[in-house]
Amino acid sequence: MRKFRENGFVLPMTIFLILGVTAISIGMLFNGKMGRMSAINYKNKIRTFMASDGMVTLLAQELINGKAYKYVDSTRTGRIRGEIWTGIAGGSVSNFEKLTKTTPYSDTLSSPYLGSSLEQFNFGLKWTGWVIPPLSGSYTFITRSDDESHFYLSSDDDPKHLGVKPICRIEPGWVTAWPSSGSGVSAPVSLEAGKRYYFEYYHKQGGGWTVGQVGWNGPEFFAERPITGQYLSEYRTDPVYNSSTLVGTVPVRYRVAPIGMDAYRITSEAILMRPGHPTDTAYRQNLVQSLSLQGVAVQPPKQSNLPVIYHDFPSVGHPEFDMPVYAYGVKKDMVQSTLSDSTVADAGYFGRTHIPKPVRNIPSANYGCGVNKWFKDWTFDPLDYQYSTATDCNKTKANPAGDTYKNVKIYDSLQFDLDASQGPYTYVFSRMGNLPTGDPLTSFRGEQEFFPLDSHWHDPIASPHNYSFCMEMHTTFLYQSGLIFEFTGDDDVWTFINNKLVIDLGGIHSSTNSILNLDDLNWLSYGQTYAFDFFQCERHEFSSTSRIVTNLKMGRPHGAPVSNWHRDYGMLN
Repeated sequence: MRKFRENGFVLPMTIFLILGVTAISIGMLFNGKMGRMSAINYKNKIRTFMASDGMVTLLAQELINGKAYKYVDSTRTGRIRGEIWTGIAGGSVSNFEKLTKTTPYSDTLSSPYLGSSLEQFNFGLKWTGWVIPPLSGSYTFITRSDDESHFYLSSDDDPKHLGVKPICRIEPGWVTAWPSSGSGVSAPVSLEAGKRYYFEYYHKQGGGWTVGQVGWNGPEFFAERPITGQYLSEYRTDPVYNSSTLVGTVPVRYRVAPIGMDAYRITSEAILMRPGHPTDTAYRQNLVQSLSLQGVAVQPPKQSNLPVIYHDFPSVGHPEFDMPVYAYGVKKDMVQSTLSDSTVADAGYFGRTHIPKPVRNIPSANYGCGVNKWFKDWTFDPLDYQYSTATDCNKTKANPAGDTYKNVKIYDSLQFDLDASQGPYTYVFSRMGNLPTGDPLTSFRGEQEFFPLDSHWHDPIASPHNYSFCMEMHTTFLYQSGLIFEFTGDDDVWTFINNKLVIDLGGIHSSTNSILNLDDLNWLSYGQTYAFDFFQCERHEFSSTSRIVTNLKMGRPHGAPVSNWHRDYGMLN
């Protein structure tokens, strides 16, 4: 009996020990496997980070070495372009879409987010551009509008692949709050980080509240209402863009966007897919790094001299340079909007093979009948200046004394001074004197006004200064984001970029200001060199002023090594 009991005790104990050893073995095996999996996970996380970070570092070095033109996205980031049709009643977006195919738009505008909120009625808006997701994954798009709206999304950057039906819409009626369901919310769409997707957004407004906007939800709790400019760019047909490469064996998407003067935002995303599952993301590392080249080791010159040519006219007897008071004020359209008259004379003085001249806008009576001759060598022509009045270029009368209009050419230069208070790499030329003289005609005469030809040629006896002259300046510049050109002064001023008129301040007028933001010129491409042609005339006594503020490249070194480059590792943990 005792023996049986001992056996009965030993058997359960044996089973218990066997199960215990088995459990320990399984646990050890499980922990070992989990440890190996953890090590693999950590290794792949490091691989994706190193690939993403390596891409950022390589791109940063290329930008530092002055090779931005090879990598920078040439499309305008931070905004989209819109076309507006005005004076069309009703709220039907479908009818508006049909109208856009047959009727020219009224005007263009831009937006720093996807959509608008305008204080006007009876219009239709068509927005186009690219949306660029920050992360790879599934997105839903949401629209709200008053009145109706349609949002279309392409499967890539090509407008030809735009869907035939909107992925979200407000139709019929209107929805002014952001919807959470219904036709205003799209089905999930799979998008890749850094890749462009072309879109078109149509918004029709009749009466009432005016809003039409698009938002989105993305992976990892990402959401925006509406989509902001940092993930938008203006649609262009000629972008320079490299989107994907291998760093080692890891695929990396990347993008370099200009965010200002010699400033860039670099984004990269390294992705490893789960083995055997090409659509299942296992590891992903997204990095964003801003880089500024403004702290360069080699500073730009403190002064920069640009060559100019003056054309000095007689102050007395020239009806266009001594016009009556009634002619005062800015006169638009005096010259044609495109430079078409070109000459090789003096081109070498400006380092060019040829230089253009402005051409009078013939159809208009515009106070400048002889502008074709103002910036050219004088030659007598009995047909010159045959007009009845200075304001009518179509009437004619005999020219009694052709040499009254003779101009003398003078070669000189303008000295621009580096002025950091105006912005990085910004140069200023300023002759804006305000020294009172007691002269009843003006309170602006003084040493610092713009009288470069005093004591030269047609210097009038009865006047303290030599008025009645024109100046021309021709150069080139390298386009990048953040460039500005600001002019303040009198009288006529015409500025052309790539032979297109961009500042039009013709006429005899008091000191007038115009600021040109080159990012507003949607026909410029990053990294390209463009001709810059500037024309100014001083045509009447009282005052003469001229002030130019610009950060256009004026022969300064570019791409010099930066002294304070460092990496910001962001969210790495």
